[in-house]
Amino acid sequence: MSEDLPIKNIFTGPGRLFDQLRIKSLQEDLLFFFTVVLAVSILSTLRTLLMYPVHEPTAPYLIGGMLFGAFGPLQSMITWAVILLSVSLIEHFFLLFVDEHQGFERTMKSAIYALFPTVLFWWAAVILKIPYAGLLLLLCFTLITYSGIRKFHEKSKDRAAFVSLATSAVLLILFSRWISVPGFGLWL
Repeated sequence: MSEDLPIKNIFTGPGRLFDQLRIKSLQEDLLFFFTVVLAVSILSTLRTLLMYPVHEPTAPYLIGGMLFGAFGPLQSMITWAVILLSVSLIEHFFLLFVDEHQGFERTMKSAIYALFPTVLFWWAAVILKIPYAGLLLLLCFTLITYSGIRKFHEKSKDRAAFVSLATSAVLLILFSRWISVPGFGLWL
């Protein structure tokens, strides 16, 4: 019974967790991803509304707050959908160099779980601007992508390392503004 709990497998070995996730459908994975995105977006919107209270709640402020509260999560869902698709396409592009036969669905599953820490903690790098938080998230993404490619695509260590590092390098270039690497932004 305890073998069915995926949270335990995170600590005992990511390989077992990815073995269990491989049999799930992409629809279930997408539902999980967008549920987390929606929850984080709602919490972020509530935090914003609570941090900037209106002293005299008049109709325009209340209507604006309701619109912001409704469109904030919608905008977040669209943004993360574009990010998920973009990261999946970049990862799949590099997988084509290492003889990919598993299909795009497995690439998207790998990207879903690799982006999970970023969805949860993007605010640390972007909003709070905590030094090296973006670099730590990129490192997490790289390691999870490596494990995901090894399990979902059944690639060797060197091929999984190539795809993982190449995908992360592209993301480092694209999102260098939010990834704190001293001196990196000087040549962009």
